[in-house]
Amino acid sequence: MGRSSMTKTGSGTTRDGGGSRKGLRAGTFRLAAGLLGAAVAAGLLALPAAAQSRDYAISAGRLSDVLAAYAAAAGVQLVYDPATLSNLASPGLSGSYTVQQGFARLLAGSGHHLRAAGSGNFILVPADGQASSLPADGSTLLPPLLIWRSQADDPYRTPGAVARLDADQLERRYSGAVGDLFKGTPGVIAANNHNGSKLDVNIRGMQGQNRVKVAIDGTQQTSTTWRGYAGVDERVYLDPDLIGGIDISKGPGGGAAGAGSTGGVVAIRTLEARDVVAEGEIQGWRLRFGSSDNATAPQTPGSFGQRDDAPGLDGRNHSGSLAYGYVGERFEMLLAVAQRKRGNYFAGRHGDTTYSHDGRAYLLSFTKPGEEAFNSSEESSTLMAKFGWTWGDAQRLSLGLTGHETQFGESMGSLLFQQDNGFRQVKLSDLTAKTYTLRYSHAPDDPLIDLKAGIWMSDVAGTTRAVTAALGGLEQWGYVPADEPRYAQTRTYGADVSNTSHFSVSGGALSLTYGASYQHEDIDGDTYCSRTFERDRCVWMTPSVGTREVASLFSSATWDFAADWRLEAGLRYDAWRLRDRSETAKAGSDRRDGGRLAPTIALSHDLTTELQFFARYAMGIRPPTLRETMVSDANAIPNPDLRQERSRSLEIGANFARDSAFLPGDSARLKFVWFNNRHRDYISRVTADPMPGQPVFTFANIDRAEFEGVELSGSYESHRLFAEVGANYYTDAEFCRNGDCGSGNVQTDYAANHVPPELSLSLTAGVKLFEERLSMGLQAQHAGKRLSAPTPQDRQRTAMWQPYTVVNLFASYEFSDSARLDLRIENAADRYYVDALDGWTPAPGRTLRLGVSATF
Repeated sequence: MGRSSMTKTGSGTTRDGGGSRKGLRAGTFRLAAGLLGAAVAAGLLALPAAAQSRDYAISAGRLSDVLAAYAAAAGVQLVYDPATLSNLASPGLSGSYTVQQGFARLLAGSGHHLRAAGSGNFILVPADGQASSLPADGSTLLPPLLIWRSQADDPYRTPGAVARLDADQLERRYSGAVGDLFKGTPGVIAANNHNGSKLDVNIRGMQGQNRVKVAIDGTQQTSTTWRGYAGVDERVYLDPDLIGGIDISKGPGGGAAGAGSTGGVVAIRTLEARDVVAEGEIQGWRLRFGSSDNATAPQTPGSFGQRDDAPGLDGRNHSGSLAYGYVGERFEMLLAVAQRKRGNYFAGRHGDTTYSHDGRAYLLSFTKPGEEAFNSSEESSTLMAKFGWTWGDAQRLSLGLTGHETQFGESMGSLLFQQDNGFRQVKLSDLTAKTYTLRYSHAPDDPLIDLKAGIWMSDVAGTTRAVTAALGGLEQWGYVPADEPRYAQTRTYGADVSNTSHFSVSGGALSLTYGASYQHEDIDGDTYCSRTFERDRCVWMTPSVGTREVASLFSSATWDFAADWRLEAGLRYDAWRLRDRSETAKAGSDRRDGGRLAPTIALSHDLTTELQFFARYAMGIRPPTLRETMVSDANAIPNPDLRQERSRSLEIGANFARDSAFLPGDSARLKFVWFNNRHRDYISRVTADPMPGQPVFTFANIDRAEFEGVELSGSYESHRLFAEVGANYYTDAEFCRNGDCGSGNVQTDYAANHVPPELSLSLTAGVKLFEERLSMGLQAQHAGKRLSAPTPQDRQRTAMWQPYTVVNLFASYEFSDSARLDLRIENAADRYYVDALDGWTPAPGRTLRLGVSATF
């Protein structure tokens, strides 16, 4: 999206973000038509391919576990006796292989080979040619019904606090906002989920200012936006229809994505051709369409009266996507387009509307039960293209392009908490996010080489609204509420390279991963006007303008030194540099840099084949940002002397995985983690000693912030039943400054709106009927009270919620293997509530959502 026209007001320059987007939409759909036309042409020219290869990335480990993971990824059944493989390790598998080639490489030197049993079934056979005996208490069977589960099982076999969301979980969880996908994942909350079209993740109380990394196909498009006294938010934009899976690691992590972050990493994988093309086919299409009620088109900007006549299912709120995939022997391609539109939604009608603080009652929101939630609409279009080439000795080159355009409503905290009669509909924000990726991998038949390298770029640009509360009804006297645009652009460039080498050592297997990454963030923006009414004099705000660089060298080793013991150790060095390029930059104080080593060590022990215990210790750093150190529009005096945050994470936990736990062919999984995360030199907003005309806040390093708690997650599935549970309970949280520690947040800090609920619970339970074509069930979410009460000085700036329990109902019917109908009733009891960490905007009331999907 190019920059819009310039207008001059007062002594500064702003951008008018209210222009028409017809040209953008026309270009979007012309490009979509071209892409889909190319897909049709590719399909007509496609020729059958025999013994097709596909890419695999199976981690090293015990041979029995590696074989199970590979069989699930390859889409085949494998029957074997784990006891015959109990002392064997495997370096894993990475690269492009046919099914038979992959098994051959994994079984080389093991004394076993495969015997085909027809219809994609295989039996493991020892070297003497006799099939393994399969006692009922020790055999492993992966029928087609359970194939997906081995990949979803990874968190229950990983010694650490990780989570994985596969396609089935994503479809069950989505409820109209991309942040809904994280509901049910212990310790993870999408903040401000119903305020704007974005994703801003909180992990164990850490949020904002690059503490949590969100990587989309390895790229990072995060942009930071000031939201008034309530602080700042980090923004990532994507369409949920185009997500193929999500992996979450909590706390400081390894690899390229973990550089410069302390809260954790959310790795989002977008659709691949193999998500669309059916097994055994070379091309395919996937079509989705959905519609919902309880939302209406936004009113004219400047409107103050909130409607209470929620419409029914009229087709005006809808979403749709179309994807084409082609998978050949040496080439594959994905082309996809997605579009969604939703108006302002309406809040629920039943529930508490106030909370108590120091003996007084305060409103949770100025949006009353059953009323329209101003500035909650969104409209977006997304195009995605991916291409992959495989050649030679397991070499692969991948190219990815994504363009996302969105127009959405949003409200600054200062508009939401200051006064009831100042809350109004404002002009929509608009934004484009573009990402480009180029990746190379080489995994020859050599245990020392498993090379991956990539370069990428993201470009996020657009206009948001910096709007404060203003009284309505005064226009006839010349008091027209201001609606000022704020233009900003963030371009991020990145590169990474890594290699994994596998070794056979006495008593087990050893794998080494080592690499480097570099990220360059270029932040630009226009000075903009802040005022209450259009007749007021502008207060000109200067945004952060400059560059931020983070470079990292990382390594890790995994040693299976016995049949049931594993040791993991890692070391990384993160270096960073900031440069202020604003007009107010001063030579000698416009640059800052730093760096630090950070180790990781983990030990796990398999007490049985079903029960694993583990402990993990990790460290990491979070560099200060431009906004905190040099120049900022955040109503705070930057502090160039800030130190980097230093984090330490300690985890102790257990994994449990049992097949045929209660019924033949079922599976039960459980993960428990105790954690203590300590963040030293935590950067906090504090009160300043300003000169006349200066902001009243600044930034400072406090002694530490600390969160401690327990997490529990589990799943169960049989031929008839399925369930997921999640629980998170914080046993302690404190912020310490100058030796004074307390469970409340530091006065005036952004963390006032980052503190999660003390207790969070989730349950998904359902049943499968009619030969598993009909699935139906419920989802329940409970959020307890805020972990710590805000200080009296911060009450007004802190978004509060009352404990709540919300239930969604869902049903899905498969007419055939290629057509499905979905029905959801969200917030079935029509509760009025504010989601935890969701600002002052109440969540949607009862909403009916219908969806259809087809593959062909």
